[in-house]
Amino acid sequence: MDSRISPDEPFPADLGRLRTEDVEILNSKVHREIEHEFAADGEIDAETASRKDELTEELDDREAGPRLTLVPHQAEGDEAPSGDGHTGSDTAARQEGGISAGAAPGRSWYDAERQ
Repeated sequence: MDSRISPDEPFPADLGRLRTEDVEILNSKVHREIEHEFAADGEIDAETASRKDELTEELDDREAGPRLTLVPHQAEGDEAPSGDGHTGSDTAARQEGGISAGAAPGRSWYDAERQ
């Protein structure tokens, strides 16, 4: 088993499919290759540098863990939920009669309808 991975050797296209242990091994091999290239040539091959960046990003993402969010991602152009939890703006809802035009900001449509 070689302790380095040269720029000419095959490299996985999708690091996300590898076990963390295998990504760490590749990371070690790339860092050893960086040291070798620098000692031999005084510079680092562009492919080796690119691999190092890919591995760093993959390991950082794995260390950060799953990214949970309470608000689902919305595609561009989707309307955000209004104050009452429905899609669309409060202004649009008022124009359609869903919320009383006299509702004060910060009050729910229920408060406005009770008046």
